[in-house]
Amino acid sequence: MSLVDLDVGIATLKGDREVQQDSFDHAKENLADLIVNDYEFKTKNYEKAFVNGFKQEDYLLRLTFGAEKQGGTTATAALFLKNSDTFYIANVGDSSAVLGTRPGRIPEAIPVSTDDRTDDEVELERLAKAKAQIRKGRLIRPGHSVNMTRALGDFDFKTPYTPTGKDWITPVPHTYKIDLIPEVDEFLVIASDGLWNVYDEQTVVEVITDELDKGYDVHKLANALAAAAINHSKPSDNVTVMLIFFVWNKDSPPE
Repeated sequence: MSLVDLDVGIATLKGDREVQQDSFDHAKENLADLIVNDYEFKTKNYEKAFVNGFKQEDYLLRLTFGAEKQGGTTATAALFLKNSDTFYIANVGDSSAVLGTRPGRIPEAIPVSTDDRTDDEVELERLAKAKAQIRKGRLIRPGHSVNMTRALGDFDFKTPYTPTGKDWITPVPHTYKIDLIPEVDEFLVIASDGLWNVYDEQTVVEVITDELDKGYDVHKLANALAAAAINHSKPSDNVTVMLIFFVWNKDSPPE
């Protein structure tokens, strides 16, 4: 039994809260190419290729928009290989990825990314070494504060602009190698915090599982989830949802 195809639905809806889109749009257009064209990708060192691609995109953002520009973007990237039940994932910030699995009757949500916030023990230790300034769970610089510890952009929180001479926010992603369980693991959902701030991971996985069982396709589901998050509260954030359904092929029985 093997993973033979992916059915992908993507939805991006704009909320009514004013946000900067420049960094998001640039990363959306360039990050994937930077990863797959990296030397480490060609040598099948995929996790290192993720790191190099994220760092290169961060560098290009600085060149394109200038280091004085405030604001940045989260990013999550997933790599699926042909004829392989293993996939790789990397992220910075709080755009999260969750695996929808059903080992029994009840579906389960398994996080496969890391939310980079100041309350994370590992991140807090790194920030302490960098002598970062934190107030009420947010990194602070003059006229600007964020609650993320890893991101693309946000250059006023990076060297050489921090008063301590060290990166408070880093573009280096967390990377993971995930081995899928055929037919038990059913889908992957990647979404911005506009979804996760409204619905918890288990709720999202249960809703998706229930609707897929009823015959709804991933494209309509992605749009429905994004719309529900947008309409849940005002003002609302922009929401991006990517739903990746796994198509498993059972090996043919011997004749």
